[in-house]
Amino acid sequence: MVNGITCWVFDADDTLWESAGFFRDAENSFVLLMENLGFPEDRVRNEVHRRDIERLSVTGYGPGPYIETLRTIITDFVEKPAAGTLSALESIRYRLVNHPVTLFPGVLPTLESLADMGHRLILYTMGEKAHQEDKYEKSGLSHLFEDCVVVPRKTPESLERLLDSLGVNPGEVCVVGNSPRSDIAPALQCGVNAIFVKRQMTWPAEHQDIPVTRLLATVSGISEIQVLLRPDRTGGQWNS
Repeated sequence: MVNGITCWVFDADDTLWESAGFFRDAENSFVLLMENLGFPEDRVRNEVHRRDIERLSVTGYGPGPYIETLRTIITDFVEKPAAGTLSALESIRYRLVNHPVTLFPGVLPTLESLADMGHRLILYTMGEKAHQEDKYEKSGLSHLFEDCVVVPRKTPESLERLLDSLGVNPGEVCVVGNSPRSDIAPALQCGVNAIFVKRQMTWPAEHQDIPVTRLLATVSGISEIQVLLRPDRTGGQWNS
């Protein structure tokens, strides 16, 4: 099955480069800010997570909507926020938007290997278009990809539209990503091969049970894809 794949559709955040850690740092900074205003940590974290999940269907993913969620918590909890409080939130926003693009180990050589083999590489990510495209350019990977496609949310329908635009059949494609809900589930629903990259940190809203299927493989790092492509592969087993 894996030898029939000619087109690889890669997720970006937390698949090719770090992202969740910067959102975690933003949340921790915000919790500390609210604690200094007299609000307990558990209450603030629960409110952040609740509101963040609620707004996804309206605003989609990205640092902009996330920071707006934090801003509404401040204005709802504090009758007249001080200038220093709003300035602290702006500092959190700035760090989140301008964080460095740090590739995970094995990403560059794996992508170079696939490209050298003549495979098509597509970056397929979700969030704010300008922000995602900026990270794409900063990553130093743009020369390896045929295209960078940014959608507000990943669904089976958006994946099918992507495959149609590429002129490929599901059996020729493999989706690679770290999110069970946004990367793996849509791929399997479309009959597309998928590689689930297990990360220690996955945002709670992206958790979902993954079915056991011959279309799915699980790896702990991108470099294991090269192992899967070897005839004598011994790592990153395909589920069956």
